[in-house]
Amino acid sequence: MEVYFYPTEKQWEALKYWHDDTTTEIWFWWAAGWAKTWLWVFAIWSACMNLPWSRWVMWRKELINLRRTTLATYYKMLQYYKIPKDQRWILNGQTNTIKFANWSEIILLDCATQTSDTEWTRFGSLELTWAFVDEANEVDANGIAKLKTRIWRQNIFTIWWVKKTVCPKFLECFNPNKWHVYNDYYKPWKDWTLPPYRKFVRATVWDNPYIWENYIQQLERSDEITKQRLLYGNFDYDDTPWKLFRWDEISDLFTCNIEEDNTTYISCDVARLWEDKTVIVVWKWLRGKEVRVYQWQTTDQTVAVIKDLESYYNCRRSNICIDSDWVWWWVADQLRWCVNFVNNSSPILQGDEIRNYANLKTQCYFKLKYLMEKRMVHIDTSWETMERIQNELDNILVKDVDSENKIKLESKEDMKKRLGHSPDYADAIMMRMYRTLWRPYSPVTHTDVITINFDDMLY
Repeated sequence: MEVYFYPTEKQWEALKYWHDDTTTEIWFWWAAGWAKTWLWVFAIWSACMNLPWSRWVMWRKELINLRRTTLATYYKMLQYYKIPKDQRWILNGQTNTIKFANWSEIILLDCATQTSDTEWTRFGSLELTWAFVDEANEVDANGIAKLKTRIWRQNIFTIWWVKKTVCPKFLECFNPNKWHVYNDYYKPWKDWTLPPYRKFVRATVWDNPYIWENYIQQLERSDEITKQRLLYGNFDYDDTPWKLFRWDEISDLFTCNIEEDNTTYISCDVARLWEDKTVIVVWKWLRGKEVRVYQWQTTDQTVAVIKDLESYYNCRRSNICIDSDWVWWWVADQLRWCVNFVNNSSPILQGDEIRNYANLKTQCYFKLKYLMEKRMVHIDTSWETMERIQNELDNILVKDVDSENKIKLESKEDMKKRLGHSPDYADAIMMRMYRTLWRPYSPVTHTDVITINFDDMLY
């Protein structure tokens, strides 16, 4: 049976990468209503019909949403092209697979993170030919990285014989989002740094000539954030609920004019010989004068750097705040009389305010928000570091209130799953807020906290 598919201009661009011999990863930043799922369920069905023993996987965060959306589009496509029933190959609900007569198959998988399988070992022995991830902006970045290692392991010799090409294909579709898709896909594309084996296709709702006019009108009547994201495909707008910082506050962090004095502070988020980074920020009151970043550095090297900065800037030891969670207390131990910052410790006594926050980290982030709203914090840094700080602060989420009705932030582990990296820069900036909150006896309010002279205090 012959099925004629008449792609639009943008679909031709995508299919060109689908059939070439160099592209292995294809990313689609398409706004709502662009039929991106339709294109790829047709391509997957066609591949399975023509390539025996091939094995596809269709992935989404939750299996129930995969069946309600992506699979529903698959059935709609089959009906639209009047595919005979003997070639539709309906889903086996028990195994969540669509098996074809030529032994090709499509596997439906959910990619929700499981606490018992944080390393994604359940996909360790999975052998696939190609993979398609729908709504990749909802998916854990580590899960996507694991899935990429499993493609092009199923019957590649037959595919080479039929297509005369040996090239794996990993497809991802997503709407604008500030999570890992922003760092991994959009930003390299915008900066012209994408490697040749990766392709990024962008389209808006107006590129779809078959879209209903009423649907466009409905998007135009939506709120500004929804309209910017789904109608115009603007990555700088995000509808993620419970964001702590507004985008204008984050942007002004690097442009606002503030007064500074000669009092020096140092805040440090510590890492070791792992993927996370050690970030050290040197402050003149609330102006970040220098941001230093180190990776794969031992703790004794970090201590040496902080001592050098302490001497160079003539910084009091009590004005140095160091991350002391887990084993990082060792760094603080080598810098006697510095501030040991423990994220999950109790909030600093601020009168009745202590009942509002679940821990010290949450309290300091809210203090940072208050000062940023008043345009009282400034960071001097490079363009590259500025973009990293913007991205991390833009992803600080207020999770909810706990059982004791105290405000909590999203955990660092959950944030790493969304972003693909730890919020090291944001945490280093946040720790500076400790010395704007601490006072030995009487509580302070937001109105007088900036006028405190810490140099007259002794620990």
